[in-house]
Amino acid sequence: MHKVFGLTSLKACDSDGNGNNGPGSVTVDQLVGTFSSDPSLIAFAQLCCDPSWNSRSDVDFHEFCLQVLFECISKDRPALLQVYLSLYTTIGSMAEQVSNGTTIVHDSLSVSSLKIALTYNEALLSGRLANSKGGIVQSIFLGSLRKRMEEILKGLDGLKDYFHNYLELGRWPHNGSLGERSSILFSWYLQWFGVPAPSVIKAAVSRIKPKISSSCSVPLLCLLLPGAHVSAIDEIDKCLVSSDIG
Repeated sequence: MHKVFGLTSLKACDSDGNGNNGPGSVTVDQLVGTFSSDPSLIAFAQLCCDPSWNSRSDVDFHEFCLQVLFECISKDRPALLQVYLSLYTTIGSMAEQVSNGTTIVHDSLSVSSLKIALTYNEALLSGRLANSKGGIVQSIFLGSLRKRMEEILKGLDGLKDYFHNYLELGRWPHNGSLGERSSILFSWYLQWFGVPAPSVIKAAVSRIKPKISSSCSVPLLCLLLPGAHVSAIDEIDKCLVSSDIG
């Protein structure tokens, strides 16, 4: 996304020691008010210029907010503000939940929403869908969300054991509150990578296991499980090699 209004951070809204803006300075909320009359954009720009907001240490988020404001104004799409912020904060909350162990997101609906946004954007880029105004959200931004999501999920502790128990026993992670948290994280993995039900996987494995060696099972699994991501196929193949699945 673009640098916004030539500003590199929300500190451009800072005032001098007397509480006044410097000579000739223009704040973000003034710029937004010049180019848009939308109350939500103006209110958000004013929030960005609030001293308490600028005291936050998350510089990346500050920069992101400026970029979103520019995007909303340049495309005359005020509703993009909520879309961008929702996607950004959702990924941030999920990353925090994985790293800190605090349960913030309790289901996989956010994963489904992100997948829908990515699928819609891919359909526009490939020409399967037509939209005279182009994509709703920038492809680069969506691509960064995809990469971040995959980094989060591939780094899950205990993924190998979760996957093995799910495929072979149809069992979800358990063990009290820790098991509940692990179940939520594992549900994200299953949803994101399109992992089908254990019965579907076992049926696919039973069709190929008597005929092939493990070295060539991945391409056949991709054919039999077309909705599954290659990362999930790889995990299935690892379980196939080390167990009696199917």
